[in-house]
Amino acid sequence: MPTETKFLGLYGAIWLAILLVVASALFAMRVVQLIRVLTLGRKENRLDHLGQRLLMFLREVMGQSRMIKGESIINWAHPLIFWGFCFFLIASGLMFVGGILAPWLWIPQAEQIPIIGTFVDLFAVAVLIGLIASSIRRYILTPPGLQRTLDATIVVLLIAALMITYLLAEAGGKTREEMLAAQGAAAHHGWGQTWLPAGQALATGLHAIGLGSQTIVQIGVVSWWIHASILLLFLVYLPYSKHMHLIWAPFAVFLAELPYTESLPPAEYGEQKAEATENPLSRFTWRMLMNAYTCAECGRCERVCPAASSGAALSPRQVVHDLKHCVLADGLAALKDRPPKENGEKLIGDIIKSGALWGCATCRACVDICPVRNEHVSLIIEMRRKLVEDGVVDASLMETLVSLQRYGNSQSKSARKRHDWAKDLPVPVKDAQKEPVETLWFLGDYAAFHPSAVRISRMVAQVFHAAGLDFGTLGNAEQSAGNDVRRVGEEGLFEMLAEKNVKALSKADFQRIVTTDPHTYHALKHDYPRFGLERPVFHYTEILDELLAAGKLPLKHQLPSRCTYHDPCYLGRYNGVYDAPRRIIEAVGMKLVEMPRNRENSFCCGAGGGKIWMQDEEGVSERPADLRLKEVLQLEGVTDIVVACPKDLVMFEDAVKTIASTPPLCVVDVGELVFEAMGLSSQLKEQKA
Repeated sequence: MPTETKFLGLYGAIWLAILLVVASALFAMRVVQLIRVLTLGRKENRLDHLGQRLLMFLREVMGQSRMIKGESIINWAHPLIFWGFCFFLIASGLMFVGGILAPWLWIPQAEQIPIIGTFVDLFAVAVLIGLIASSIRRYILTPPGLQRTLDATIVVLLIAALMITYLLAEAGGKTREEMLAAQGAAAHHGWGQTWLPAGQALATGLHAIGLGSQTIVQIGVVSWWIHASILLLFLVYLPYSKHMHLIWAPFAVFLAELPYTESLPPAEYGEQKAEATENPLSRFTWRMLMNAYTCAECGRCERVCPAASSGAALSPRQVVHDLKHCVLADGLAALKDRPPKENGEKLIGDIIKSGALWGCATCRACVDICPVRNEHVSLIIEMRRKLVEDGVVDASLMETLVSLQRYGNSQSKSARKRHDWAKDLPVPVKDAQKEPVETLWFLGDYAAFHPSAVRISRMVAQVFHAAGLDFGTLGNAEQSAGNDVRRVGEEGLFEMLAEKNVKALSKADFQRIVTTDPHTYHALKHDYPRFGLERPVFHYTEILDELLAAGKLPLKHQLPSRCTYHDPCYLGRYNGVYDAPRRIIEAVGMKLVEMPRNRENSFCCGAGGGKIWMQDEEGVSERPADLRLKEVLQLEGVTDIVVACPKDLVMFEDAVKTIASTPPLCVVDVGELVFEAMGLSSQLKEQKA
């Protein structure tokens, strides 16, 4: 071992031990400091579902599943680099332990252990290939949002230097063993039994260019020390650099939200709120603050963001990037009892502009695509809560919030008119507060008030009745479920609406809830249990799929059109309902042609998170719904876009008016398809005649 030689009267092993202790101490000091900053945030339990967390860690960190399913080049280059590092952790551990104990105790090195040595040798080459590929992607074929920072360059060069010096040290070791064998001396344990193709090839190459064996051995010794020094430099550098995500990302994945519902922590109240005025970080949970440590600035979130694609001010990557600077500056200042910032800039509103925060449709595409499971949406909503507190709210949004407080709905309609959608309906709709029903239908605002959505609600009611479903509604007692209210940051109003709805539900006798609106579906299913709602909640496509499977939906006609289906964010990405609508579409005879972005990769229509209530912001070149329809128009022969959300219906109908197509593209609801396939439209015409 190179550490058996003395330098300045001390074994190299002692110098190595001193360097390791110093580097480890600097690393530990910084990590402890960063952990203390996280404790400035609010408490949040992320140690539940431990079995699921362990499986997720093994799948996504060790198995690199989210990277493998990702973008080209990096989907294989990053796993190679990561897995190479995993093997190098073993090799490095043996290197330092063996190097420190070398003068007194022999510890086998990776190169002397047949299986491990071979894997490390091969992965050293694999890592170099991965680095070359990822560098071409970063510096030449740069995708939008991917940052080309000095830090990134330094890390790439350090990793490359580690691999090269390791292989050079290995080549030197191989050459030394060949020299010993030529002299008839005994070889070191393991060298002869371990297949080291890269190290051997490098040694052969060095001989081929005219270097002598002794020179190669010396190069190997120097490379060994350089390799060890770079490892220690890396240890110190990482927690202070922008690439600290290499340390924190595995923890971020293990501590991600489970289940994946973005249910949001409650807003701060009382003492917590007062504390936030003194320390701005205390309004966030510790897991929200951890986003700042784990972001790799890869730009994936930005590339799938509907707001960013539309030209809006929002960049999820930039939000987390700005948070990082605030967390490090204000957090470290708070630990030293110093004021947050001398220039007086506030994180929310000054550094991160309000316009960017209001651009979010809470579609969660950024969260789903993030390889380290950063949680951009909950972070943005927490910042919106501050904007609402300060009254920094879009005028149209403010009008809607006033309407919700006054009337219990977002449409500025009298609460007494909520059940008007069912007037003159040819089938009865029970009042669940007056008579028991099996299924309580919670419509939601758009399904009850918007003319286009009301037309669908009337069709769905007739389908339910024809299928023999025992259903009813809360009538005028229903209020907005408040999903979008909560996601614009008005927590108090959301709680008021939730409490009123739960009180109305408590007066009804029912077994389960069905709703037309995926946003309402999400709120009832994930937010309302906190208020005492314990009944199962279903989307109407799930109920229709169930009735279809039971043979209770007699389909009299086949609909021959070619169509595509748009996955609503709050039905698909948030709640995993993908197959039920597709089975219905296929059952009615339509030819389903998938869009390039479908299921969990579906592109948001731009309505969620209260965006449907807001004015288009400056700089928006094309609305998300317009971009989505242009995607539909690229599909050969498709004449219909099928939706399963009242807000999608409204957004796409509006977009169709601005995007000319021949023939005109039709926006149809899943319920409308079943209504037509059952022949109910012709029956209705016969009844009227």
